[in-house]
Amino acid sequence: MSYYNDIYKKRINKYGTGYLQRIQGRREEEFERRLAKSVYKVSFNFSNELQDATLERYKQDDTHTLQYLLTRRNLQIPAGTIIEIADEQDSSNITRWMVYWLEDIRASGYNRYIVLKMTHLLQWEDRNGEQRESWAYMFGQENNMIKDELKSRSRSNVLYNENLKLSFFIMPLNPYIQKDIYIEVGQDELKEGYRVTGYDRQSSQGVEYVSVDPIYLFDTSTIATPKEQRTGDSWEWLNMRGDK
Repeated sequence: MSYYNDIYKKRINKYGTGYLQRIQGRREEEFERRLAKSVYKVSFNFSNELQDATLERYKQDDTHTLQYLLTRRNLQIPAGTIIEIADEQDSSNITRWMVYWLEDIRASGYNRYIVLKMTHLLQWEDRNGEQRESWAYMFGQENNMIKDELKSRSRSNVLYNENLKLSFFIMPLNPYIQKDIYIEVGQDELKEGYRVTGYDRQSSQGVEYVSVDPIYLFDTSTIATPKEQRTGDSWEWLNMRGDK
């Protein structure tokens, strides 16, 4: 038995064979310990596998609209992906979050994603008559925090150039969103209708900003068809003159 090869070398190379690998290995091990005992620990399905992470407060966001999602380094989640997180006390209570972007923090043992809470289910009919739906976050112009984040992430450093009095939806990239289509949001007496006035698919990878204008609800019910089509003699009474 060689003490150098069997004990010392294995111990010193526990986290890798190079200096940087060892440092990174220690950081990832520290995150594993943090993940195991964190009160913010959550689980979600991604690529048909159950993943563990922590969902933590984002800066000074008291509304919990934006959050940090901390995951293991080997978990890569594309921007625009929606993950579902169930309440531990009530599994039927599901919160949906869209991965907004990944912060590049190389000196850490985890990935830190910025996630946006999905608040509205959009439903619409595309140009081919197919029914579509997507989760989204709706915000108005008074939401300065979200607007500032959008400006900071935008390639052109401006929010989508549209009428400032309109509302916006932030949603995963969707090829079936087109200008002037009709969108419904909500259920029953709380349902509202909107017309798409524009969209931006370029400012953030995997994410789409859709500007909308509120309109009256459309009547989308189908026209009732008569049970019997009256032809020929069925209309004979219209031609009767009263002559014997």
